[in-house]
Amino acid sequence: MLILGVVAALAFPTIHNFTSSDLRQSARHLVRTVYFLADRAAATKKIYRLNFDLERGEYWVAVRSGEGEFASVDTDIATRTRLPEVVRFKDVNTLQQGKVTLGVAYTDFYPVGRVDKTTVHLTDEQKDELTLVVNPVTGRVKVYEGYLEETNPTF
Repeated sequence: MLILGVVAALAFPTIHNFTSSDLRQSARHLVRTVYFLADRAAATKKIYRLNFDLERGEYWVAVRSGEGEFASVDTDIATRTRLPEVVRFKDVNTLQQGKVTLGVAYTDFYPVGRVDKTTVHLTDEQKDELTLVVNPVTGRVKVYEGYLEETNPTF
């Protein structure tokens, strides 16, 4: 029993680190997608939208057509992405929609370099949380440990 207890004590932090790694990796990929979209919108002079399906744990990119409709985009960086099973969106807070906890939220990226003010909260099964805050002026993202309620902290 003592040996099993020692093995379990040593294994738990390792399992926890894998989960935290999934959470951090998910945040990094999401940050890269935001940077890509901010740059892409400015370069192509088109409006892009980053969609978040909170129930399915997916996010994807769409571009606005001349008719005003959004069509999905699939490139190497902007492919539909599913979060790892252990990671989920807790909520997404946007200027246009407010705090979304179910369904689909979205953030728009404009050709002038502006982005909708957005805060994304990611969590994992260990209850670790990360807050991603998108600066609406620069399109840059700050990642904070834990759940940060404020949607526009000082950059």
